[in-house]
Amino acid sequence: MAYFQGTFEERCLTTGASQFLAFFTMSLSILFLITSIPGNILVVLAVVRDPYKNLRSPFNFLMTNLSVADLIVGTIVCPLSIHYHLMEAQKENISIIQIRVFHLSYFIASTASVLSLASLAVERYAAIRFPHTYRNKLTGKRILCTIVLIWCISLSLPFVYLEVGFITYAFIFANTSVIVAIVITCFIYALMVGKFRKRSRKDRDDSCTTTSDDSSEIVNSKRHKNPMSINSDVDSVKKRKNAVRLEHTITKMFLVVMAAVLVCYGPSTVLIYTMSFCETCSCVALHWCRDLQFLFVIMNSSLNFFCYALRSPRFRQAFVLILKC
Repeated sequence: MAYFQGTFEERCLTTGASQFLAFFTMSLSILFLITSIPGNILVVLAVVRDPYKNLRSPFNFLMTNLSVADLIVGTIVCPLSIHYHLMEAQKENISIIQIRVFHLSYFIASTASVLSLASLAVERYAAIRFPHTYRNKLTGKRILCTIVLIWCISLSLPFVYLEVGFITYAFIFANTSVIVAIVITCFIYALMVGKFRKRSRKDRDDSCTTTSDDSSEIVNSKRHKNPMSINSDVDSVKKRKNAVRLEHTITKMFLVVMAAVLVCYGPSTVLIYTMSFCETCSCVALHWCRDLQFLFVIMNSSLNFFCYALRSPRFRQAFVLILKC
């Protein structure tokens, strides 16, 4: 652990970042503050109010939890970042308490965000693996327990930072939270793709079988069922197909969210590894790595709203009604 600390914190922390880098990080923090707060507030309000009564689902509850984590980034982490880097640009002394509050809020929100994404991936797998029963398995009580567990871990684990320092804990965060979440998501994605293909083959086989026996089935249905019963069966089939189609659409939008995670957390992880192991890098380069890995992570909190909620017709309808009110 001391090896990671010696690379940056003991060698370059006292030199401070350049004024240009400090203002650059502060400017992007302002941008991410502006883009993350309104959208995530809308997501939370949409699910809480649920004006059209169609947003109360396990996925949307977990997505709301992700929005809360992203909202903490916008309302707490970004303002602290702006204040920290403004003082850094002006070469003012920053107290250890200010630094620790800034870093702890960053690690807490980031950990909650990553764990929420991992729970969303598990929920998507359950929706595809057990399309007709997963709503019964993922009850409101289990979703609530999952959310509570996410925040218990997020509020307790980052305090390890107080013992090991920023760089070392960033390294731990990259390996435990980021990499594990990405591996789990990729694994579940592979299982979902396999389920899609299996279901497509089954649908084709069922279609062929149904087509060959269409005439006899129609005759039998007319003989043994009244029109009301036939219409009920047709409506039931349509509802099942619409439900499956909806889950496929939600899964596709979720994959866009995960693509944004890879775009943001991938470079951040590389930069964290560079800070941890590069002993020949200059202090200027290490300061850039420190700030850029931070900016990549908080950028993801601004993107989640645009990747899912704004692309969802149900959320857009709720947003319009909320904004009109």
